[in-house]
Amino acid sequence: MIWQILVALVIGVLVGVSGLAPDALPANLDTLLTAVLCLLLFVIGIDLSQNSNVVADIRRMGARLLLVPLLIAAGSIAGAGAVSLLIGLTPQYGMAIGAGFGWYSLSSVLLAGISFGEIGIMALLANVLREMLSIVMLPFVVKYLGKTAAVAPGGATTMDTTLPFVVKYAGSEMSILSLVSGVILSLLVVFLVPLIAGL
Repeated sequence: MIWQILVALVIGVLVGVSGLAPDALPANLDTLLTAVLCLLLFVIGIDLSQNSNVVADIRRMGARLLLVPLLIAAGSIAGAGAVSLLIGLTPQYGMAIGAGFGWYSLSSVLLAGISFGEIGIMALLANVLREMLSIVMLPFVVKYLGKTAAVAPGGATTMDTTLPFVVKYAGSEMSILSLVSGVILSLLVVFLVPLIAGL
């Protein structure tokens, strides 16, 4: 699966760079991406409906449904703050970038408006890279750290773009935790990025 993803990405880059893509494709990329994402979520919804233990799974997880995203948030912000010290970036901005939790489109715009363009670009690149690395790392995360850990790398994206990969490698029983974690982290982005950047 990982090789298929990487090959598809490389082919996409080559087609884009070579000019072989139809003119209408770049202009309608957002619509196409949304349609493909909706199709993926539709298929996952069907998979969820086949699991008669969804309610039981939610009850069984209990406090973990809230604890996991909060720990992911704390780890992401602390880790980004530590890395910012190593690369000479102000910890305030480093932690604000980490508080994007993979939601690159929002965090980069928020930070560009609050601080300056370079920080917005850093937020965009860091969060795009987080999403891409999480897809590649998931099989190893599940193998060495367990199924619950599969929810962490994708951050906010586990409710949409990385959800299919969490389900593939960690199993459909992780889909509820993945969805809830992604929703909570997405809500936190809205508040935490401006809050931390404004400190």
